Amino acid sequence: MRISPRGFLLPLVLGLTVAACSGGGGSTSSPAATGSAQTAPAASASTAATADPTTGSTDTARVNANTASVEELQVAFEAAGISKADRWAREVAEYRPYPADPTWAQLRQELSKYNIAPDVLEKIIGLLEV
Repeated sequence: MRISPRGFLLPLVLGLTVAACSGGGGSTSSPAATGSAQTAPAASASTAATADPTTGSTDTARVNANTASVEELQVAFEAAGISKADRWAREVAEYRPYPADPTWAQLRQELSKYNIAPDVLEKIIGLLEV
């Protein structure tokens, strides 16, 4: 049996259209095709920024420095407007685990090696919990 070009293209175009509209996250492979579930990093409820209507400031929820993925840390840092969020997320994850220290002395010491700006360091620490 031979399939005409039109008979082949229509299902292909429809399939791609449906995949694009269903929020496929830009990936053309499905979890079933790869044999593993793939999820795009997304902001969880714990990392969503909310605006205070009276002051206009944003209050970003905290993320756990010991258990959050690098992607979750990055999303939280980006939501707080921290530049180089990907780099700082990797650095925070690299020096785990953190003790329950309200001064974050260990993290301060580790990040100071990179000449981090004091305001950026404070923003990062303000977003973290253990």
